[in-house]
Amino acid sequence: MRKWRSIAISMLSLALLAGCSGAKPESTVEEFFKAGKQLDTEAMAAAVLSTNEEEVTGTEELLTDESNEYLLEYFKTNAEKMTYEVTGSEIDGDKAVVTMNTKYVDGAPLIKATISSAFMKMLPLAFSGTEMTEEETNQMFADTMKEQAEIVSETFKETTLKIDLVKQDNEWYITEITDEMMDVVMSGFMSLSTELEGSFEETETLDETSTEESDAEASVIGKRSNPVPLGQSIEIPVEYSNEDWTENYEGTISLQINGVTKGQAAMDTLMAENQFNEAPPEGMEWVILDVTMKLLDGNQDTPYTTSPAFDIISSSGSEIAQDTYGTLDGNEFNYNDIFPGAEVSGRVVKYAPMGDNFLISYDENYSAAFYFRAQ
Repeated sequence: MRKWRSIAISMLSLALLAGCSGAKPESTVEEFFKAGKQLDTEAMAAAVLSTNEEEVTGTEELLTDESNEYLLEYFKTNAEKMTYEVTGSEIDGDKAVVTMNTKYVDGAPLIKATISSAFMKMLPLAFSGTEMTEEETNQMFADTMKEQAEIVSETFKETTLKIDLVKQDNEWYITEITDEMMDVVMSGFMSLSTELEGSFEETETLDETSTEESDAEASVIGKRSNPVPLGQSIEIPVEYSNEDWTENYEGTISLQINGVTKGQAAMDTLMAENQFNEAPPEGMEWVILDVTMKLLDGNQDTPYTTSPAFDIISSSGSEIAQDTYGTLDGNEFNYNDIFPGAEVSGRVVKYAPMGDNFLISYDENYSAAFYFRAQ
């Protein structure tokens, strides 16, 4: 993975070379991404400010290395599918900021699936003591990637970029190439490589700790074995679609249970807000969850719909079926459409075994459950 990231870093290094640029900031940005569609690193570098005269060597050799051929071909094919549109430009003297909407192939699902599948193939060889050469490893990865490409559906990401430029000698240059810009050109690879390197570093750190500490840290927060503390938020990846289900989007929500009202206090609240509320089933007590959800990122044009998909899990591990429902007089956490940056708070009514140290589970679109403490 670090070797592949070096490909991207070498492309970034080309930005340090001098070149020609446009008479307008918008033109410079468009020229950069036009070159990006062909992975033309020399033309991309020409749109970027020259800040280092030191010559960059070895890039051509790296980009034509046969061991990287399958991955580079994947990036080149995806780059051609990239689309972009300049939506705004603000000029302040010799500085400018160009805003651009982009859409590009998200390579993360395929590469992650490939790594996972290749690892499972290599595991028996490792246990048997068989060592693979670099060439054999690269070939296995290439073959696995081709297999997974038939299984993993191609998805796209949309993002808005704000690109800084500076004017020199009556020409506009991009001040620096950011990871976000390279994600558009290279199928989200910069973010993915950072994520994977972080995972590798975390694994190495865990290996250096004691078994007891490793077991504690290995339990990811949000699992039933390590529920989210009351009053603490957790970030949850989400997937959603537009109204006619022709486009799929990825995003991230932040979910927090701020507090839980139980027993007689909950019953008093329900009766005060609706006199027709009834007592919970025998052996149960009402609980009112105070919930906050925020959409941290997602599609700017298609809303994400929140859902009160909460369940009560008893200390014995059983889900408590809800046959009776309590109602509130407003401020209920329900179905709401929200865009990135928006936040929704509200209350959810359930009942739980009386005096039980139960957990609260949240089901994200039937794909995964996340668990929260109730006290």
